[in-house]
Amino acid sequence: MTVFKEFMSSNFNTPGRVWLIMLAPFLVATVSMGSYQYTHGLFVDPLGQAFGWSRTEVSASLSFAAVGIITAPFLGRLLDKYGAKPVMLCSVAIMGSSFVLRPFMTELWHLYAISFLQFMAINGTVMLPAGRLVGIWFKKNRGKVLGITMMGNNFGGLVLPPVIGAILVTFSWQIAYYGIAIMFALVWLYTLKFVSENKSSDSKSNMNTRISTDSTQILPGMTLQEAIKTKSFYLIAIITPIGSLAFSMVLPHVIDNYTNAGVSLLTAASGLVVLSTFGMIGKIFWGAIGEKITGRKALMCSFSVTIVGTILMYNPVGGPLLWIAAAVFGLGMGAFGPLYTMIVQDLFGLRNYGAISGLLGLTGVVSFGAGPIMGGLSYDLAGTYKPIILAASIGIAIGVLLLTQLPEGRKY
Repeated sequence: MTVFKEFMSSNFNTPGRVWLIMLAPFLVATVSMGSYQYTHGLFVDPLGQAFGWSRTEVSASLSFAAVGIITAPFLGRLLDKYGAKPVMLCSVAIMGSSFVLRPFMTELWHLYAISFLQFMAINGTVMLPAGRLVGIWFKKNRGKVLGITMMGNNFGGLVLPPVIGAILVTFSWQIAYYGIAIMFALVWLYTLKFVSENKSSDSKSNMNTRISTDSTQILPGMTLQEAIKTKSFYLIAIITPIGSLAFSMVLPHVIDNYTNAGVSLLTAASGLVVLSTFGMIGKIFWGAIGEKITGRKALMCSFSVTIVGTILMYNPVGGPLLWIAAAVFGLGMGAFGPLYTMIVQDLFGLRNYGAISGLLGLTGVVSFGAGPIMGGLSYDLAGTYKPIILAASIGIAIGVLLLTQLPEGRKY
């Protein structure tokens, strides 16, 4: 306890402290997005065996991600008013508490109510705060840094499935949920210690453990009222749910897609590791490309790569083709988070970034709300995931066409 108190009271005002700050959204993404996107499939069978729930019923819990999209404008306004740190702390605490409650489930509605609690805070954990922090601390290399901070999504897919899977096999699904809750507690403490928006090197509030509202600085950019009068706002509003299709419709069912085709669970899981690894690479790769050719053009290219990846998954087979499909899909899919943030900041600036990005994210309710259910229904009704894979490919292709209509260049 003494060591812990000394650590929390120590001052980390060093030249490299900005990277301690940027590590926070990376770690939070590892746990929050990793537990949501990559470990869901591990609990489908245990919950089905424990309570008799179908794949569709369990997968429907992911549809409550739409709640997070609905709360995004509210969280965005809080971000603009109070800064990243308070929003991250509250959001991580809410998500963590949802995993504490899961072992007490006995009815299907319990799963849905807890999922509602989990997802209402999800946009306040990474997407909105990471964009603000990187925009404030980095004027150059913004794309690469956005990619690095958001790599946590895929890093979570790399480390959480084997860890949580091992806990499931060794103990129980209840203990596995508690394990995720402990991870949330650890990243909450890290955020409390390190996150700051204050660049003054001699201010103790930089790394103070108290929640600082150092967001009163006036940042460049449009107001929300100005943004909604532009054509770009509405184009991005349409592109947002399209860019989410790979996450909401395909990713949660990757392992099932292959195991149902006769591929062993171990081989299918290895494909998910490859997908996550290339998703991490993709975030930095496309972030760097975005700095060279603009975020708009880079996103067009990454969408095209994602389409190729989904097509390769259409006829799931094991061996090298599985890993190739996973690598291509992961490489393309990994770009959306950092490039979307770059585009929004390029066109609208940081002044009301939280409110603008949050409002734009509302349209994602379509894909995040319907995607997981469509995936479950696809298998329950047709015995295959091919219909949703084809639908995702077509949707992303439409996104490429819409991106051609966005203006070029960086305004802010």
